[in-house]
Amino acid sequence: MGITVHDTWATEITLKSLQIANDQYRAVVHYKIQDHFGLDSEDITKFKFNQFRLFRIWFVLQRYSAFGFQPFMTNIEATVEISGDRSESQQ
Repeated sequence: MGITVHDTWATEITLKSLQIANDQYRAVVHYKIQDHFGLDSEDITKFKFNQFRLFRIWFVLQRYSAFGFQPFMTNIEATVEISGDRSESQQ
């Protein structure tokens, strides 16, 4: 996964609901994450990518004006329920 999603471009976290009663809690959290499958200027300056000729070529080709730079977008969404009681966090 490190080559496909090694950083995220945008992250949005939304608290959909929160219920607290008698030291019990329940929350529904929605995560929306976006990344691009491409190399940006910050990536190519890192040794991890710069040391390999393949990444340097990829960087130039995806920015060559005749090809029209359009990275592949990765969109990830998840809704997670978190629940427990107040005593769990004090341990």
